[in-house]
Amino acid sequence: MKNISTKYTYIFSFFLLLGITSCDDALDVDLPSNQLSSETVYASDPTAEAAVNGIYQSMVTDFFYNRVHSLLGQTADELVPRTGIANLYSSNEIPETDGTINTNWGELYKTIYNANNVIEGVSKSTSLSAVKSRQWIAEAKFLRAYSYFYLTNLWGNVPLVLTTNVDVSALLPQSSQETVYAQILLDLTDASKDLPTDYKNYDQERIRATKWAAEALLARVNLYLGRWSEAAAHATTVINQTATYKIITDLGDDNSPFIADNDEAILQIPYFNVSYTYEGSSVFTTGGTFLLRKGNSLFETGDARKTNWTVDIRDRLGVFLGIAPYKYQNGFGDSPVERSTVLRLAELYLIRAEARVRSNDITGAQQDINVIRNRALLGNTSLTDTNQLLDLIALERQREFFAENGHRWLDLKRTGKLDETLSVLSDKIWKSTDSLYPIPEPAIRSNPFLTQNSGY
Repeated sequence: MKNISTKYTYIFSFFLLLGITSCDDALDVDLPSNQLSSETVYASDPTAEAAVNGIYQSMVTDFFYNRVHSLLGQTADELVPRTGIANLYSSNEIPETDGTINTNWGELYKTIYNANNVIEGVSKSTSLSAVKSRQWIAEAKFLRAYSYFYLTNLWGNVPLVLTTNVDVSALLPQSSQETVYAQILLDLTDASKDLPTDYKNYDQERIRATKWAAEALLARVNLYLGRWSEAAAHATTVINQTATYKIITDLGDDNSPFIADNDEAILQIPYFNVSYTYEGSSVFTTGGTFLLRKGNSLFETGDARKTNWTVDIRDRLGVFLGIAPYKYQNGFGDSPVERSTVLRLAELYLIRAEARVRSNDITGAQQDINVIRNRALLGNTSLTDTNQLLDLIALERQREFFAENGHRWLDLKRTGKLDETLSVLSDKIWKSTDSLYPIPEPAIRSNPFLTQNSGY
């Protein structure tokens, strides 16, 4: 494996060219001139490659390695602070002035800006490899789609920025969620055509998008849109790549879906000069920054996910407080090498299971559910009732993806279960409008064409 710092030698210098700067207003970034970006960054294959790598590294931010797990987990029914003291997120009382929400919004739009920069710069260049150019544009479209997936699911109607021209983007009104989803589908469909089908150009490291990453995200998006046959088809496309992807079995410290380049990983994000993840050093710790709200009751007896992916938390007197998520276990060490895992195969089985149930393919759904249950050392399901199977799939998603990439919050939203699930929790001050986060006050202040979400 090549050293990560060697692989990304150019990236930090190109961050400056690509506009990754700290600022209060999400779309009001200090941008370089188009002439500098076009003539310098996109003049040769090595520098253009570095610019593409820069999009990935712009995802090494607090949102992608921390808050997508912890903040979304708290606003759902998943995580509670270890201290037991409710906060703005666990109580769902987030104000539009909250700095964390503003940072999340800004970090997602900066990744989108970097993707737009690559799409424009590569498209305009006449000196780059034609084959590589198609791949780079495809990667940028994939990462733009991934960012917009979170933006529209967290905030609803959002500005659809498809340009680096700040004179245009700064005053864009919000686009409907339907319009944003249409762009996501278009970007992913385009990306799937031109992305590589393996990792050989990446030294077999699963750190950049392939065709199968695009297909995996297409499966998820189609599930969210209620397009069951399309969701199942895209999931099947990935599942069928058996030479590349397999479900990790015999879970253990050195055998998990979060270890670098494991068989289940579809896309992972590495960090600079370290073999651990920021998840493992901040969210998933033996000290238990957050506890699972449902604790041991979430799992069936003998569930390997509880055994391997949680840790018991006790106070200084040894009193049991609960269990904490512990999926990333290499907090600050060298072994095993872990990477922030964006997409993995288990999700595709559960996507296809749900799509199959809703298409009345009960046997096929059972088979997919059992792949996940058997990996967790649980027995096969014998359920045949549609509603019971959907409930089981929701439960298996909760068990499989706890504290991971906001799945629980997004699942409750897309299935219409937020109100009934969160309104009964005593520590939450819940109202239906909390299903969307507030548009950050600085964004509203800088763009008069933005409308605040209801309830704020």
